[in-house]
Parts: sequence; structure tokens; C-alpha cells
Amino acid sequence: MTRIPALDRDGMDDKQAAIHDRILADGGRIGFGPAIGYAYSGPVWDLHNKSSAHLLDCSLTNVQVRIISLMTVRHWKAAYPWSAQAKTAVNAGLGLDIVEAINDGRQPDFDNVEDAAVHAATRELLGTGNLSDEGFRAAEQTLGYQRIVELVSAIGHFCTTGLMANVVGVTPDPAAPSKLRD
Repeated sequence: MTRIPALDRDGMDDKQAAIHDRILADGGRIGFGPAIGYAYSGPVWDLHNKSSAHLLDCSLTNVQVRIISLMTVRHWKAAYPWSAQAKTAVNAGLGLDIVEAINDGRQPDFDNVEDAAVHAATRELLGTGNLSDEGFRAAEQTLGYQRIVELVSAIGHFCTTGLMANVVGVTPDPAAPSKLRD
């Protein structure tokens, strides 16, 4: 049971209703998960959906975005987005063994050097709030500036997702391929 009720379109102001209609027309999320909270602020909802759309077509691969998403929502102990992102990650081609290693806080065994660099930079950023000079040089060498910037932005996006899900109080899908562990 959520702590914030889903907002019905009839209860939305004009801005919220316009954003609702556009998101629905674009195939976006309406009335469940963190979107329950976003609906209460049209501009926040709009920005978050634009950020989601950008992450589908940025310099990071879909697998890399999912690595970031899983690490970030795990950091915030956000069970609903963990389950949703685990499903999306597996569908994107990320191995369930890597998903579960992230869930356990273990170092995954990556075949791809760039995926490993994304994991390392995300781990350091979530753990310290910055990249050390060594961490920055490693990310710069493997990922380049654009992907570093988009990695930071993706962390911010999934911080919002995880925190909103926690505040709204949404519960994960029991059929998800992975459930968040403590």
C-alpha cells in the first residue's frame, strides 16, 4: 500500500493534466511506482520523464545505465525500483549473476572493460560523493568526459527514482527476477 495516493487525472490541475496526457501518449508510466509521487508536481514529473528518455539514447549503453540504476537504488535501499531495474537490466542483457553481485555488494565479474569502469566510478561516487584523482583518471581514460558527465547525471536520476519510491511507499513486484536484500 502506498503512502501517497495515486492522483486521478480529474484531480490534476491543467499543467499536471497536460503532462499526464503527453506522458501517456508517449507510453510513459502513469499511476504506479515513483510516478505516483511525480504526478503531484507537473514540472518534476516532466523533467524526470525527459531524463528517463535521455538515458535511453545517451553515450552510455543500456547495460551501463542499468548498472548505474541498480547500484544507485541499492544505495538508497529502494526495493521497488530495484525489482523494476533488475527486470529491465536482465532484459537489456545484463547477466543475473552481475545483478546479484551488485545486490550483495560484491564486485561483479565483467567481461566488458567499459562496464567495469562504469561500475567502479559509480561505486566511488556513491561511496564518497566524488572521484579521487586516480578514479577520475581511470574513468577519463576508459569512458571519456561525455560518459562521465552522463554517468553522474544517471546517478542523480536514479537517486530521485529511489528516494521517490521510498517516500511514496511503493512495494516491489513479487514476480521480479531479483529482490533487494539488506
